[in-house]
Amino acid sequence: MRIGIAGAGIAGLTAAYRLSKAGHKVTVFEADTQPGGLAKSFDFASAKLDCFYRHIFKSDTDIINLINETGLGGSLRWIESKLAFYSGGKIYGFTTPLDLLSFTPLPFIDRIKLGLMGLYLKSVKNWKKYEKITAKEWVEKYAGKNVYRVVWGPLLEQKFGALAGEIAMTWLYGRIAARFVSREKGGAKEVLGYLEGSFQKLIDALEAEIIKNGGETIKGAAVTGVIEKEGAVTGLRAGSKEYPFDSVLLTCAPALAVKLADFGGLKERLKKLKYFGAMNIVMRMKKPLSKTYWLNVAEPGSPFVCVVQHTNFMTRAEYGGDCVVYLGKYLSPDDSLYKADNGEVKKKFFDYLKKIYPDFDENDVIEWKIFREPFSQPLVFKEHSKVMTGYKTPVKGLYLANMSMIYPEDRGMSYSVRLGNEASKIIMEDADGGGRA
Repeated sequence: MRIGIAGAGIAGLTAAYRLSKAGHKVTVFEADTQPGGLAKSFDFASAKLDCFYRHIFKSDTDIINLINETGLGGSLRWIESKLAFYSGGKIYGFTTPLDLLSFTPLPFIDRIKLGLMGLYLKSVKNWKKYEKITAKEWVEKYAGKNVYRVVWGPLLEQKFGALAGEIAMTWLYGRIAARFVSREKGGAKEVLGYLEGSFQKLIDALEAEIIKNGGETIKGAAVTGVIEKEGAVTGLRAGSKEYPFDSVLLTCAPALAVKLADFGGLKERLKKLKYFGAMNIVMRMKKPLSKTYWLNVAEPGSPFVCVVQHTNFMTRAEYGGDCVVYLGKYLSPDDSLYKADNGEVKKKFFDYLKKIYPDFDENDVIEWKIFREPFSQPLVFKEHSKVMTGYKTPVKGLYLANMSMIYPEDRGMSYSVRLGNEASKIIMEDADGGGRA
């Protein structure tokens, strides 16, 4: 069977890998000049480095299994990480239970409530009960208004802006549950995974396997339309060319997918699925800012939501002895900060970084780059399950796989692998049985 896949991110490459391995003729189209999507890398500090900060959790079994399957298990490192929280102009450790008990921005009883909230949510199995309540409503009701005001409220506002109060509790539940699985020694430390040499290794391995299996990747070729005849896929357009296919998988965001095909009654649901973009500065420095790996910034005036010191996780030796630091932000592509020129973004980010770390000296920054992606973070509102789509569409042979479909989980590379695994399985089952949504 001839299969066209739009998007060479991890979901598209995983699906292509599975399908080509099963003997199907697969072609992957990628608008960018390199594969990887949100997980792509670039040359930086004498090494390959992810454009956006990356790590995986112990619960991310889909990507762990794929890493092992592609022979990269020896490059997967599990490393203890140190987290901190910036609030009220001060940095607080936020890794161990003792750190939590020392978190003075909250009264002691509210520190206990914050800890119990995490312990309770990690044991919950029926996530559906959180579909009809927002994170704000749930936290204020069960953990208290102080816990929301000091911790979760500022973080949600940093990530979702004016929409923070509308985000469903299912989103917050998914984030907390995933983190607890990566905790060891009774929750006293957190262990996270990273692929030595960047996650580009996995991307390259998948592409190599696809080609080995008789498939191909066509880069610098944006898909501009799906070709249909009598309610069934016959191919797709990429650039000025038309390519015949028996099935097509679109791994792009819903806002892009609706421009490519006639989804009938599904089109209105796709239009309701919203995303925020991501933007970060990654910089190479002469010295670290602190010993912390991940600093959550819970201040409304901050232009970024986190400071991720990658070389407090992986060693500096991996990057020529220099320090690698990310400053990350999620926001609407229509936001003025997202649209600002790089010089303005750099000034805002660096000025605020100086506020958090008074010893920060811009002269210690050897080089820096800014990356933007318009469709990074799905927005999960109440009863998202009534809006989200499945893999199949009303068009025979046309399939979807995007981050809005991994609900109640939140975005992540392992869920991209899961999307690719599941989409390829359904495509192959339909090829055998002629299925349609």
